Amino acid sequence: MSTYSFKITKGKYQLSLSTSDKELIVEQFALWVKKAAEYAQKHKVKQCKDMVNTQINTEKEITQRKIDEQLKRMPKPEPVEEAPVVEDSREKNLDIFYAAPKPQQEAAPVTVNDAPQTGFDNILETSMQSPQTELSFKPSPSIKKDNAFLNYISGRKVEKKIDYLLLTAYYFTQYEQRPRFTLKQLNAKLMQNIAVIIDHAVLQEAINRDYIECLPDLTGLVGTSEYRLTAYGEKVLLDD
Repeated sequence: MSTYSFKITKGKYQLSLSTSDKELIVEQFALWVKKAAEYAQKHKVKQCKDMVNTQINTEKEITQRKIDEQLKRMPKPEPVEEAPVVEDSREKNLDIFYAAPKPQQEAAPVTVNDAPQTGFDNILETSMQSPQTELSFKPSPSIKKDNAFLNYISGRKVEKKIDYLLLTAYYFTQYEQRPRFTLKQLNAKLMQNIAVIIDHAVLQEAINRDYIECLPDLTGLVGTSEYRLTAYGEKVLLDD
C-alpha cells in the first residue's frame, strides 16, 4: 500500500503529515496553500496601507514646509506713519464745551494678496494637496487632449471617482503599455482631459478593495509610490 506524506517548515515550527489516504493528503495540502495565500495577501495589503499612510504624511509635511517658506518670502506691509498733529495755540483759549472733537484719521488697511499660482502643474499639485476644495479648473485649449482616452471614458458607465481611477489604470495598462503609474500621473491624465482629481481617500479605498496594489520601490530611484491594476480590479472593471 502506498504512503503519501508532506512536510512544511516555518522557522522553528514544522508540520508533517503521512497517510495512505491520498484524498486526505490532497485536501490538507490544498487547505494549507489557500491559508498561506490569504495570509500573504493580508500581509501585502497591510504593507501597502502603511506605505500610503507614510506617503500622505510626508506629502503633508512637504506642503506645510512650502507654505511656511512662501510666507517667509512674502514682503511684509510697510507701517503707515501718522501725520504729526500740529496743535493750534488759539484752541487753548476756547471753551472746552464748545470745542469739537478732532476727527481721527484712520489709516487705510493694507492688504497683501498672494500671487495666484498659474499653470497646469501648480493647479494639479494644489488640487491633490487640498482634495476637499471644489475643483474649478477648466482645461485650456492650448493643452492637447487625448481623444482616444476621452472616447474610451465616454463609452463607460461612471458613477464614482473610483470608477475613473480603475478606468484610467486600465487605459494605462492596455493602451499605453504603462502598467506602473503614480497618483500624479493618473491625475494629470484625468485633469487635462475631464477636470477630475483622485484624492488619497479614493486611492486608499481602491487598495482596501484590492483593485490596485502599491508596488515597492526596490531601486530607491522613483521617489514616490507607484501602483498597478490588480487582476481582481481588472475583472471588476470588465464585469461592469
